Amino acid sequence: MRICTQFCLMAVLLAACALGVDAQLPMEKLGGNKPAADAPGQQPIDIEADSLEYLTERKLIVGTGNVQIREGEDLLRADYITVQTESRDVYARGNVVFRREGTLWQGQELSYNLKTKQGDFGEFQAFVDPFFVRAEDSRRISDQQYELKGLVLTTCEGDTPDFSIRAREASLTDGTKLKAKGVTLYYGRVPFFWLPRLNRNLAGNRSYFQFEPGYSSRAGAFMLTAYGYRWTKNFKTVTHVDLRSKNGVGLGQDFVWKGTNQQALSHSGSFQAYYADDQEPFRSEDERAREEALVDNERYRLKLTHNQTFTDRDYLISELNYVSDPEMIKDYFDEEYRYSVQPENRVSLAHRGDHYTAGLLLNSRLNDFYENVNRLPELSLDASRQQLGESGFYYESENQATWLERVFPDLDNKEDYDAVRLDSSHMLYYPTRQFGFLNLTPRTGYRGTYYSTTYATERVTNNLVLTDSNGVVTVTNEVKDLVSDEGGDLRNLFEVGFETSFKAFRTWDDLIVLGDGDGLRHVAEPYLKHTYNPEPNLLQEELPQFDDVDTLDERHDLRIGMRNKLQTRRDKRPVDFVYADVYTVYRIETDEGEEDFSDVFFDSELRLASWMPIDFDGAYDAYDGSFRTFNTQASLLADDDSSLGLEYRYARDEQNLIAVEALLFPNARWSFKAYARWDTEDDGLQEHSYFVQRKSRCIGYGLGFRHTLASDEEEDDYRVWLQLWLLALPDSSVQLGG
Repeated sequence: MRICTQFCLMAVLLAACALGVDAQLPMEKLGGNKPAADAPGQQPIDIEADSLEYLTERKLIVGTGNVQIREGEDLLRADYITVQTESRDVYARGNVVFRREGTLWQGQELSYNLKTKQGDFGEFQAFVDPFFVRAEDSRRISDQQYELKGLVLTTCEGDTPDFSIRAREASLTDGTKLKAKGVTLYYGRVPFFWLPRLNRNLAGNRSYFQFEPGYSSRAGAFMLTAYGYRWTKNFKTVTHVDLRSKNGVGLGQDFVWKGTNQQALSHSGSFQAYYADDQEPFRSEDERAREEALVDNERYRLKLTHNQTFTDRDYLISELNYVSDPEMIKDYFDEEYRYSVQPENRVSLAHRGDHYTAGLLLNSRLNDFYENVNRLPELSLDASRQQLGESGFYYESENQATWLERVFPDLDNKEDYDAVRLDSSHMLYYPTRQFGFLNLTPRTGYRGTYYSTTYATERVTNNLVLTDSNGVVTVTNEVKDLVSDEGGDLRNLFEVGFETSFKAFRTWDDLIVLGDGDGLRHVAEPYLKHTYNPEPNLLQEELPQFDDVDTLDERHDLRIGMRNKLQTRRDKRPVDFVYADVYTVYRIETDEGEEDFSDVFFDSELRLASWMPIDFDGAYDAYDGSFRTFNTQASLLADDDSSLGLEYRYARDEQNLIAVEALLFPNARWSFKAYARWDTEDDGLQEHSYFVQRKSRCIGYGLGFRHTLASDEEEDDYRVWLQLWLLALPDSSVQLGG
């Protein structure tokens, strides 16, 4: 409880009025509706304390116990405070807290002048999210600027931070803008990096460092570093300086942007440039012999991406890549290489209407050592299936106009070719319901495809007369196919057919399914899809080949299938815990060497429990009695986000791979990740990797190991790396390039 006698209150009030003291006591202590009068031209000050007294001769107000002074939005709080009423000098000691414009300072003693805004704060501690700022000594030299001695900057709480930035002297302006000289980075008490100067805006987590030391058999010992600076909320830069003992120095600069406006329209993108003076660009002598014409010591990549939504119906997707050689991404950006062996170059602009979608696509090879189908440009206009007026007919259409160019790597000695292709497909449907349960939809359609170039093949037989060393003459026949350009032509492809299906249900309301399902319903949907395409006027061998459109030909078949669903209720919501689609194609007309039936195809999803998703698909060759393809993915998911995943990929005579990935305790102090991939037939274990992570109070530590077993032409690749990042700065946890 605050204690102040009526005598003290009246004495202080009378003295302040008589002497023009700029002190204002709280209204509740004065017992009136207005604060005490202030001297002319002086800013009023609110003072509260458990005990207040005024020393008349010294013109000094003394507050003891829970003292706080308010001046506008500023707040000063301490155990003991004195205010000199004429000079406005303030002295505070004991648990001092000074809050000004969102910045919080803490210390044990300060001297401060309310007029000049200058003062000596001594040792202090401040917090500017997410940074703790400490100094052995500090002085306020203006309204917005402080001088600091013995600076310690960290995101860690406590007196012995795991990571800190220390400087001999520094200045802090506006509570957030820090400039420091003689800067040393510390891990615990151990210095590991030095900078002559450091400028940083503490607000908004503007800058961060990344360090990834390690060793790999490909690059030797390495230190990958990055310095990121966030210039605005939506724009940042990242500068890379990488050292590799076998390859040398690599330098990179990234520009990254993103944003969302008030209409929830977003844009994002980046520009990345990287250069390396590679002292050892080849992994092996076999690679040197194979790639020496394409790879040299100067290696680089340029990458530009930009995605943007202009309206809720219009969007842009773009990516451009230019590299020095075909091995650049593999050697320096391994994670990207695993995702895409050949980098993409495309710009796609799309507009979505109520019943149609229009698009513009540009796709081109930028490096002449890649193979590609260039599309410069491709215009598309697709109409979704929609009813024609009040009739029972439905119509859909797909249309493309493209200039296509098939280009081959320069060293392949294959001749490039190109053509203009105009492709227009139209389909008419008439859905009906027969016998009250059977869905029957006849359809008819036409697809016209114009090619600016078509081919004619003429088989020519030449008689060759050969004379051997004994003078014996023999005559042989040489058969050649001569291909000639026949100019433009239109391929006409017609289609008729029907689709039919029905659904059957069975429900068991009282069943408990797998412990957490309420009730069971089985939905069975058998279906047929008939397709007949008579032989077109232009066959595949008469057309330039770019993609699947050019392979369309005569067809007459019947797709026979069954969809099955097992449904239950979980948390009062219906879910499919089993979905299976199984079908085969019966060829009414077969080509030479074809069987009557195709493979049996299947696509299934199992959700036997919410924590165990399983998906699998494949094709079974009934004539051979074996699978042609089989793929499955299965996971076990825990409440703490731990997971165990299994993936199996099989293609007859091509691959037979098993991959396992485990992620344990990702949100705990210690976490673990492991991955392994096997080729079950030929090479055995292909790759295995492990990553252990520990989180302290403010730092994340990661130690990783990866072993990739190479083919006979290359050597195995070993990689060990260490990651360090500040938990308060998520940007600093991104893994750097390989």
